[in-house]
Amino acid sequence: MNLKPPPKHSYVRTEDGSFTLFSEEFQETCHSTTGAKSETLTHYVSGCQVIEKARELKNIHVLEVGFGLGVGFFTTLEKLPAETSLHFVSLEFDFELLNWFKEVHPKLNLVWDNNTLVSRGEHFTLEIIAGDARKVLPKFMADQSYRFHAIYQDAFSPKKNPTLWTKEWFSFLRSISTEDVILSTYSASTSIRKSLHEAGWKIQQGEKFGRKRTSTRATLNGETSAEILLQLERSSVDALTDLRIDANTGKIIS
Repeated sequence: MNLKPPPKHSYVRTEDGSFTLFSEEFQETCHSTTGAKSETLTHYVSGCQVIEKARELKNIHVLEVGFGLGVGFFTTLEKLPAETSLHFVSLEFDFELLNWFKEVHPKLNLVWDNNTLVSRGEHFTLEIIAGDARKVLPKFMADQSYRFHAIYQDAFSPKKNPTLWTKEWFSFLRSISTEDVILSTYSASTSIRKSLHEAGWKIQQGEKFGRKRTSTRATLNGETSAEILLQLERSSVDALTDLRIDANTGKIIS
């Protein structure tokens, strides 16, 4: 990319030719280096069955946990049927990154509405909520009547950003979801799967991508797969909860 990256970030060209960002603050890339766009298609667009839902509903609400370069939004919009209306809500901690995004995408006509960066097109609405997700999303959703059909759980890893992987977080996500929601994430951690399970989600194996042998899909209907249920029952690993996170450092308490 020829554009200067946002502050405290650098570009990483992934193996499929698409770009992601490396965050200096979290010391992680926003996507798998195997392929930012390929990962988005595998884990989120396909994993959440967004195209199928869009054809049925015509108007689909998607929540993305972790905005980054906007790969999730652009890839989803590109793949949806033309007649579909997409409402894409994303969460981003970094205000500087969003101001940079606003400058480099003038055609989106992004405007700030309090702490939310908004773009409206003929067939889409994009709302990127800036700030601490655990604080800003509940306030945002308190004024909304809709619920989400798909959730892209794409936050930085539990080791780097544990508050967005706890039982309490997944319980809240459940409360703002439709009954037929699909939540998809790259993580296959036993601790994270236990957090989802204890929050009332039904867990299934997700697709393999890159160096990871599997991932995780979660729904509110159906049953947790027998294989995963046995894995959770046998494991001594605890679910990740807010009580396991140090309030001062934000790190997991060993």
